Amino acid sequence: MPAILRLRIALVVMLLSAVGAIPLAAQIRSRDTVRIAGIRVDHRNIFDSTDHGLLPRITNSLHIPTREPFIRREFLFRPGERYDSLSAAQTARNLRALGVFAFVDIDTVRTDSGVVVGVHTRDAWTTNLDLRFRSSGGSAAYTIGALERNFLGTITQASFVFQHDPDRETYGLGFHRDRIIAGTIGGTLTLSDRSDGKAIGAVLIRPWYSTLQRLGMTAYFADSRQRILLHRTGPGPASDTLENRYVLGRLDVARAIVAERGRYVRVGLVGQIRRDDYATEAVTALAGIPTTSITGAIGTYIESNLRDHHTVVRGFQSFNRPEDVDLSTVVRLSLFAAPAVLGYDEGNSGVAPGVGVHTGYRFRGGFGYADIGANGLYGRNGLDSGSVLASTTLALMPIPRHQLVLHAEGGALRNPVPGTEFDLGLGSGPRAFAQHSFSGDREYFLSADYRYALFPSVLKIVGVGLAAFADLGGAWYAGSGRQSGWDAGIGLRIPVLAAPEQEANRIDIAWRGARPGFPGGWVLAIGKGFAFSLGPRGTSR
Repeated sequence: MPAILRLRIALVVMLLSAVGAIPLAAQIRSRDTVRIAGIRVDHRNIFDSTDHGLLPRITNSLHIPTREPFIRREFLFRPGERYDSLSAAQTARNLRALGVFAFVDIDTVRTDSGVVVGVHTRDAWTTNLDLRFRSSGGSAAYTIGALERNFLGTITQASFVFQHDPDRETYGLGFHRDRIIAGTIGGTLTLSDRSDGKAIGAVLIRPWYSTLQRLGMTAYFADSRQRILLHRTGPGPASDTLENRYVLGRLDVARAIVAERGRYVRVGLVGQIRRDDYATEAVTALAGIPTTSITGAIGTYIESNLRDHHTVVRGFQSFNRPEDVDLSTVVRLSLFAAPAVLGYDEGNSGVAPGVGVHTGYRFRGGFGYADIGANGLYGRNGLDSGSVLASTTLALMPIPRHQLVLHAEGGALRNPVPGTEFDLGLGSGPRAFAQHSFSGDREYFLSADYRYALFPSVLKIVGVGLAAFADLGGAWYAGSGRQSGWDAGIGLRIPVLAAPEQEANRIDIAWRGARPGFPGGWVLAIGKGFAFSLGPRGTSR
């Protein structure tokens, strides 16, 4: 075939392909601009009608399903509006974040008059006896309580809890409900009666439901009296004990100067008044805790997502359940002023700049993300106090049922407030070590956790998995020798699929490496979730 003929045929094929692609491209571009003809809610109880057996029937009969109006109030779209896939995805994330659903999905069906949005949810079992137990290296902590996350199907949380650990015992009451005021403001109230003090906390919050929102607000109040135990030599009796009286009132109001689909720039103003007084036990017994520290601070911040990327994964914390992971690139810059006129003495007054960055990346067979934060108070003599914290987590899930999670973190503090030092042990850090095994103003922790989902679902209630792990980490004070330890072992992972929590229960048998004060040997470690924090934008330890 002559070359000129082959060229003409190729040009015709390209032209026909382009012409054929125009309607398809226009359809793809217009997909998010069609009108919403209606919204259909498909809400199901914990078990479907097809799940036969005595247990599913009893469970469904005892559970009060979430009321549909409380589901619909979370929608970021309305009939007659243009359909926006980002708003639909954010709605699904908001519904999952409520902690009352085991499954959430949103899809669309095209009709002649637009699209019908289908919202599919399945309730989780939210009436729980809160029974938790952690044990490691000879120390134990347990929790006994009652927790209802969805009282009468209204997405209202109420709780009673008793907690015991080597330091104290605590009785607590809690209440939380989203959208108490004007359909956008939620509230939380907590009361704690401790063996070494009392505490009360209250929060009113207008959270950021979407990137299109213009205004956010948080009002916070806390009042507590507690004992602060300082550990410098590992587990055992505290090196020093202080009594603390703490009162904080804080208001944070922010406005989005850019609020677009998947993109925002928010500017906030913060003001607070704080009392933070310390005294030895002897002084407290004679004269109480003297009022010597009442201060005020004001500040501003700007936060922007440079890249919006949320993804849904399965098999990260639990087995075969959809989990939201924020892999966006978000930068936050802040500047606070602590002037002498607001109560700070000349040596501690100054300005406190801060920076925080979160970013992540999704790739075939897994994802990873990292967080870094730094802040400091600068006075006339330079840096008075501050912190630097960094962490990264990599999750490799190359084939179904298999998962390898790698985590690394490190941090440094300067002149930390008593009780805020790093404190590793009892499942936080190397899991085979007792509470307060490592404490100080320097910290690092490395962890590897391989999991295999042996039975992803047993009667749709629990899963069973096998795990192998290794930990290395510690904490110490600047100027002293580095204190760290390691462990490795195998264990079971048991997520409760019918519960809203995604973290799997873990039962580990770990070999603890010998070090001064800690004999080597096998240790039983019981806990929940990972032995590390998922980061500032994830769950905490």
